[in-house]
This record gives sequence, structure tokens and C-alpha cells, in this order.
Amino acid sequence: MADSKDHFDDIISLFRLYEQKMYHIAYAILHDSYQAEDAVMDAFVRLLEHNYRIDDPESDTSKKLVISVTRSASIDLYRKNQRASSKMLLTEDPALLHAETHTEPQAHPESNTESIIQGLPSIYYDVMYERYVNEKSVSETAVILSISEAAVRKRQERALRILREEREGRRCV
Repeated sequence: MADSKDHFDDIISLFRLYEQKMYHIAYAILHDSYQAEDAVMDAFVRLLEHNYRIDDPESDTSKKLVISVTRSASIDLYRKNQRASSKMLLTEDPALLHAETHTEPQAHPESNTESIIQGLPSIYYDVMYERYVNEKSVSETAVILSISEAAVRKRQERALRILREEREGRRCV
């Protein structure tokens, strides 16, 4: 019992010493103050959950541990945000797009996802169609299209970038 109390006290000492440094690392990755605070708390929880041996909170080893855990927590949160924004882009309601762009609605709109990806070049369209309309996995899509899984992931990444750029009005064809 005393051992876990000592561990908790060591983690508290680390947090007090490196709280600002942890925040700056998280903010540099996430560019959002609220999410940076969340990442610092995630890092703190990770430090608590794992039984890291901390001899001296002010040592270089302890500092490197804190930096590494904070960076990892921040990157995980960043990736989670990227996945969420990709899903939002592909499932956005066409009525919302209509309200934002003030264009005429289609007489017979197709499914949300299909209508969004129709303007893509065919190599990207095929991947996006299989992944998001037919809800196939990367490996299933690779088999269907007779390409490697790496090619599926790269084409999906490029298609999402194109869609994001078009949505933001930055794409020049």
C-alpha cells in the first residue's frame, strides 16, 4: 500500500514539475488549447496507470519519460481527431451543404456518401466506393480492386485530401 502511495506522489511531483512543458508539447501537436489540456490529462493518467519507476523526478530519465508519454497521448488524440473529421466529411448531410453553398438541390439525390465521392478521379472513386458505400475493409477492397492494401490506404488518403480541399474551396483542377 505504501508503495502505491509513493508511486502516486512521484507522479504528482512529475506533473507539478513538467505540467507547462507537457502543455507546450501537446499544444505544438494539436494547435488547440482545450485538446492540449486533454492530452496532458491523458498523459498524466497513463503515467498513473503504468508502474513507471521514478527515482528522481528531476532526472533526465524522468523528463524524457514525461515528454514521451505526453507526445504519445497528443499524437493519439490528433489521430482520433483526423479519423473523426474524415468520417464527418463522408457522412455530411447534403442539406447542410446546400445551406452553406446555396446551390440548387438535386431532384433525386443519391445517398450522401455516393454523391460526395462521385466527383473524384476513378482510381480514388473506386476505393472510396468500396470503403464507404459498400463498407469494405482495406483488405477486402484490395482484393476487389486487385491492388495492394498500401495502395488502398494511400488512395483513400489522397481522396480524402481532395474532398477536404474541394470542401474548403482550395482545389484547383
